[in-house]
Amino acid sequence: MMNKFYFVVIALAIFTSPVFAQELRPIPGQVILRLQPEAAPELVLRQLNAKRSSSFTISAMQSLGALHNIHLLTFHPDNVDGDAVLKQLQEMPEVNAAQFNYEVQIRQTPNDPEYEKQWGLERIAAPDAWNTTTGGFTAQGDTIVVAVLDFGFDVNHDDLKENIWKNNFEVPGDAVDNDNNGYIDDILGWNFVNNSNQHLQDSHGTSVSGIIGADGNNDLGVSGINWNIKLMPFTVRDVSHIIAAYEYVIEQRKRYNESQGAQGAFVVATNLSLGIDNVFCDAQPVWGGMYDLLGEVGIMTGAGTANRSWNVDDVGDMPTTCASDFLLTCLNTTTADQIYSGSAFGAVSIDVGAPGEGSYTTKVGNRYGSFSDNSAAAPHLTGAIALLYSLPCEALTANAFTQPAQTALSIRQAILDGVDILDNLKSKTVTGGRLNVFRSMETLQNYCEVSTGDLAFIKLYPNPAYEEITIEYEAPNFDNYELRVYNALGQLVHRNNITPPRFSEKVHSIDVRNWSSGMYFLTLEQGNNRVQIKFIVQ
Repeated sequence: MMNKFYFVVIALAIFTSPVFAQELRPIPGQVILRLQPEAAPELVLRQLNAKRSSSFTISAMQSLGALHNIHLLTFHPDNVDGDAVLKQLQEMPEVNAAQFNYEVQIRQTPNDPEYEKQWGLERIAAPDAWNTTTGGFTAQGDTIVVAVLDFGFDVNHDDLKENIWKNNFEVPGDAVDNDNNGYIDDILGWNFVNNSNQHLQDSHGTSVSGIIGADGNNDLGVSGINWNIKLMPFTVRDVSHIIAAYEYVIEQRKRYNESQGAQGAFVVATNLSLGIDNVFCDAQPVWGGMYDLLGEVGIMTGAGTANRSWNVDDVGDMPTTCASDFLLTCLNTTTADQIYSGSAFGAVSIDVGAPGEGSYTTKVGNRYGSFSDNSAAAPHLTGAIALLYSLPCEALTANAFTQPAQTALSIRQAILDGVDILDNLKSKTVTGGRLNVFRSMETLQNYCEVSTGDLAFIKLYPNPAYEEITIEYEAPNFDNYELRVYNALGQLVHRNNITPPRFSEKVHSIDVRNWSSGMYFLTLEQGNNRVQIKFIVQ
């Protein structure tokens, strides 16, 4: 099983927390730390205890994810200064990042049940997008998966159960970790709260799931933005659970990428309708650092901001103040296309507006009802990300394997470029607009009109060069090409492989600041296909 413990002697501590609005306090006796790749947790424990003068030793470390060596350090809150422990950890060379653990808050509050049902789907132009695709599969037949991190789920809801992800590499009920991912019988995601494969039932997570992917066109209840998506549920309550869930998701997508779909799951996005008010991302370095790690394997995250009428750029918010390009953030908009009066905002931190207030979706026990606030806005955004991956564009799917991070960023850019500009959002969001998945799909289709041609250099600049040269080139395919640079004596001075991007201009730059002045020859080749161009460095 995952969640191994390394025991020495039971430890004890009290945290003195930073001062946040509403007296936000860490979970007593818990520190999350990401170790350097080769660092051993047992060694870190010994070194930590050796640095401390107290007779109370810190003893337990729980693995949150072996992939990135992340752990939860726990100790009883009595006789140890938590701030001192955190400072000591942050100074250790074996520790990449360390932070306190916190409980997270749901981003939905009680709402008016008389709002128009599912008005948000029409507002983001989902019906127009459905004329092209209703989601679920890529152009090459990959099953699209969205991970949902929340307080619990009704995985047996009649409008959700067909769209709940099932781990086909695990044998149900045999008490064996068949796929060797550290979790036994994780058939339907994982409950990190109880360390169990049985999810807590909760209306919040059930409602979020329905917006992303309630079974569509089935003569029952409501429709998700994606009719046939697979939803990977994770029951969480605090930051350590979120990090462990992200590690699980990264491993699933990494396996899928490396095996060309033979193992793992094609997870394209995670949804987080949870968070912590009044906390900046730099105070949560392990949590905040996860979004780039997710992005490396091709996973975007959709997150809603706080349900408070304040500027998160000024007061902080987790995770929406994190600067990762693989995190898309939103605020809650109303049927009148206005920012909801109870929603936070931020011209630097919040990317777009998304329908939230008065949404209508699935509830526990085969019921349906109203659902509001940023908890409802976030799944509109995440659902749109997933729907774009189902665009009938084989180049998009192929690139998702060879260049997963770049493909995720292409999806991000399509979301940002496709918004409907609204005056009331211009000073409240990065884009000044509200989500429009159909316009984003049209933008992405432009990327899918892939140009190819004979291998050739189109342009090299500047020439002469002083600091950097940039080449623009054409290529007949999207496989690896070998790039070499020789000096005038025929000596090889630079060599690397480049892969032509599918959804952007074929451009590559080389740093020449430390090169000797003179003439150079740059070649680009693949097999017997070869072109050359010369340039000067001054």
